[in-house]
Amino acid sequence: MRGTICERFSLSSAGGAVHCLTIISAVDPALLDLTALALHGEGALVIRARLLPERGEHGVVRLTTASMSDAASSTTSVIDIPRSKDCWTCSLREVLVAVGEDRARIEPDGTTVIMLPVGVELVHLVPTLVDELELLPGVVLAGVAHVIDADSAAEDLLEHRPLSAFAGESYAADGRCSGEIHMVAIGYADVVVALGEDPVGRDLVEHLRPHDTLLLPGLDAPLLPELLNVRHDVDSALARVHPATTRAWGGPDEHGVRTLDLSSELPFHPGRLREFVAGLAGHGLLARGCFWLPSRPGRVCTWEVAGGVVSVGEAGLWNAVPQMHVDELAASGLSEHAPDAPRCHLVVTGVADDAQCASVADAFHRILLRPDEMGEALAWAGSPDGLEDWFGRE
Repeated sequence: MRGTICERFSLSSAGGAVHCLTIISAVDPALLDLTALALHGEGALVIRARLLPERGEHGVVRLTTASMSDAASSTTSVIDIPRSKDCWTCSLREVLVAVGEDRARIEPDGTTVIMLPVGVELVHLVPTLVDELELLPGVVLAGVAHVIDADSAAEDLLEHRPLSAFAGESYAADGRCSGEIHMVAIGYADVVVALGEDPVGRDLVEHLRPHDTLLLPGLDAPLLPELLNVRHDVDSALARVHPATTRAWGGPDEHGVRTLDLSSELPFHPGRLREFVAGLAGHGLLARGCFWLPSRPGRVCTWEVAGGVVSVGEAGLWNAVPQMHVDELAASGLSEHAPDAPRCHLVVTGVADDAQCASVADAFHRILLRPDEMGEALAWAGSPDGLEDWFGRE
């Protein structure tokens, strides 16, 4: 039988034992409580992290651990660490690096599970955390998991549910909704845990789950061994969720869940993008991807729809897009041309019928520059395009 990542890799500078960290995220704090309970008895220290802006002078990061001394009693330890930076994610990362260093010293061949605070996004926390952990002797990040409730997934993913609905008024000013956090977390995580039995919710999770991500249907089987069989690969995880390299994973459609894979090498017409933006967003859908504009030819423009809200932005230059491996390029359909070539590629998922799918696809193709307009594309470069309020000036 294969050993765990901690057993198979000797990453200590002294060639000794390796302490494994694993990370679990969720939008609903009740799911974090349930997962922590399920991990009891699996031989790991479970630390629940919370962000408490109302405590101390500038807020604190609270770490809570519970140890069961017997079947009837438990001991809880709480540590409050003052917020050290303006950025909550940065402050949490600094704390987790210190936790990793301490745990590797105290229990060199042990395991620590970190339950992340609600609202902390894996894609913003983990890559830099891995970089900093690599500077420490004897500690490695194993698997990263995200937990979602299939019974409420349709509502959580497709409707606008603000974070305050899950985590209280301390998140009242946070404009994010559950759908945008779930969508990226399911794509980034190494392991996705889907609780509940609702078939529509399960199918939605399946459509959003990358093919190389392990999907666990509940917590009946031990979770920790699955996390310890993975060493988190930041480059692969980022490629799965980057707007220019994300893919349409697809899944079962018998319960009405559909995924559209819309792509073209032609750019969007700036004026028609504004005109048809509502049609492209659709109703009750999730979408992520990239597009390019003849007025901003070097820029990766990003498209995201979650909770009925459309977000556009930029993700750097096309020549800086994360490079995929040859097999990933072939699977994504990008192998026929340069991976850094400008393109429009939107992945749209939701509960939709043929008419709604056709409507969104029609909007996509209407927005594209027509072949007979491409001769004028060079004239757009650097010129005002009417989208300065979305992207700023080129």
